[in-house]
Amino acid sequence: MSCYYKYNQEAEIYIPKFNETSSIVFYKIHVKIHDVEWTLERRYKDFDQLNDKLVEENSISKKLIPPKKLIGNKNPEFVEKRRQELEKYLQDLLALFRITMPRVLAEFLDFNKYDIIYLLQDLAKFFNESGDSLLSVTKEYSFSALELFAISERLCMPCPDNDETSKYDFSHVLDFCSQLEILKGTPIKDTGDIGCDYNSIDVPIGRSNIIPKNLFFNLNAFRNLKTIQFFSLSTENIVDIAFLKPSLQYISVHNTTITRINQVLMCDNLHKIDLEDTPNKNKSPKDTWCSVKELNFSGNLLTTIDSSIKTVPNICTLNLDQNRLSHIQNLNELPLLQTLSLAANLITNCIDWHLELGNLVTLNLAQNKLKTLTGLKKLYSLENLDLSCNHISDLDEVDNVACLPVLVALRLTGNPLAGSVDYRPRVLARFHGRASEICLDSEKGSHKELDTALVHSALLQSKIGRQLPQ
Repeated sequence: MSCYYKYNQEAEIYIPKFNETSSIVFYKIHVKIHDVEWTLERRYKDFDQLNDKLVEENSISKKLIPPKKLIGNKNPEFVEKRRQELEKYLQDLLALFRITMPRVLAEFLDFNKYDIIYLLQDLAKFFNESGDSLLSVTKEYSFSALELFAISERLCMPCPDNDETSKYDFSHVLDFCSQLEILKGTPIKDTGDIGCDYNSIDVPIGRSNIIPKNLFFNLNAFRNLKTIQFFSLSTENIVDIAFLKPSLQYISVHNTTITRINQVLMCDNLHKIDLEDTPNKNKSPKDTWCSVKELNFSGNLLTTIDSSIKTVPNICTLNLDQNRLSHIQNLNELPLLQTLSLAANLITNCIDWHLELGNLVTLNLAQNKLKTLTGLKKLYSLENLDLSCNHISDLDEVDNVACLPVLVALRLTGNPLAGSVDYRPRVLARFHGRASEICLDSEKGSHKELDTALVHSALLQSKIGRQLPQ
């Protein structure tokens, strides 16, 4: 990201070409500050308006800009000459304002989109005008990777803003950030809603060469956060998060390319040391997220639940939907885990899951590849179970969950068995005397279904009785 304050001696501006669109000539401006570059397009009218403001506010000479021409101003030779003159005009302005660039010139050149100081001045002005009203409604806000990087870098700079008492004062940003409880991070500026189509972290921002994944930042300005939600932006961009570990309660990382959980929970650990590989296998206090109650890692590329999950010992809810998991592990050290969602993964079996999930209350296994439910029959604390859209075809498999003493909600829709004759009564029959308590596919059994289930139940019990040894 650009920093004109730091690299003003390495600033370059030139106009390599012009384009004509709908009989309007646009001059393509190329800006380079150190190793950051971006382009923009402006009409001669825009240059003229810029010059009027600079004359009024900064007392520059009116003669710096090439004069207007009403006739023949679309002639290619004239336009090329004007391109050269406008390029010299901008370079003269850059030389004139090499130390401190006026706000009007910075905005003309899009510095407020790509430069740390000027972007934060825009943000400061916005928070100065609207920050209190925003915080009165909700203490959450969505920041782009550029804004998070700019805030982090600005904290390390000794330089003050041009006018510390103005509406552009950086303290407005710090004051707003310090009051936030929910931080949302995205590659580019957007609403922060989970359904938004965010640009890739590998795609340059706007017309610049700035890549979001290369913007590393800390969260030192956000001292009261309880929730962080990152959408399409990896938490590995965070270089220091240790001070937030005692207070954060909810972490969400959605729509990224992470393949392991330690890329989130150990995001500021350079080597992502696996806890199983440490000599004494003990968690260091600085690695533990002691207040986190809920994790949402849906919509990523996770292939395993690695041992870093043990750094959230007090977690109650874990969402791993829409990943590439084929099995579970390392969950047996989470005694408070009550809700686990594994929808839309690659799970084909669930062998002895009670050894991993002893106290689970809600389990979502929708949209996997399960054919058998044997591994669920000892999850005695389970109350809610979603098995919709799997490959379960044998009605006898229901017996493995019908024996669970407190199960009250079961979803089987979308499985082959759900298309069989008398599907609902036959499933309810497997619960025998508890059939009326069961909510099957979000609906309790009707009187007719329960009567039919009663008949099927009697037949099942009779069959079982005949099969018992005499």
